[in-house]
Amino acid sequence: MAKAKGYSDENLSVRLADRYYRTEDASPDFLKNVEKIGMTIAHMCYQCGTCTGSCPSAPRSSYRIRKFVRRAVLGLENDALTDPDLWLCTTCYSCTDRCPRDIAPTDIIMAMRNLAFKREIVPRNFLNTVQFIYKTGHGVPNNDVNRAARVRLGLEAEPETTAKYAEFIPGIQKILDHYGLKDKADEILAEGQ
Repeated sequence: MAKAKGYSDENLSVRLADRYYRTEDASPDFLKNVEKIGMTIAHMCYQCGTCTGSCPSAPRSSYRIRKFVRRAVLGLENDALTDPDLWLCTTCYSCTDRCPRDIAPTDIIMAMRNLAFKREIVPRNFLNTVQFIYKTGHGVPNNDVNRAARVRLGLEAEPETTAKYAEFIPGIQKILDHYGLKDKADEILAEGQ
């Protein structure tokens, strides 16, 4: 096959020369693992595009949930887990609510994120959020601007969460410790320094 212009890497040239599915790129257990972890029927997807059309992230980014579902079905584990777009899902479940096949695409994404985490493929900001949740019980901190807005709306300054009930933080820490999330986040972040 002729080398494509502009690519110094011969392997990349070959891969970009066509759009054929290559069985040597497929992991036969990937779909099974995604379906088991996500507890949904990814193999039933017929690529109608309703999920991507429903996604509030899609018009604002390069995120296409349909592409990830297809990768699961084809067993393209490495392509799915190493794509930074995997982390753009906001888990709003709009795609799941609208799927005509009763598939839960959001749960497919969450399963893939779990598999990526096992391979230590996680954006640093997500790992920092794990550390913050461990410390405060929140992924996003309450701040003075938010407190003032809550008071203007007639609400208490602190929401009914660990911001108000700090005694529940040890329970959250116990859950994160059980799954080793905090330790793993600390380990990965320390390696990158």
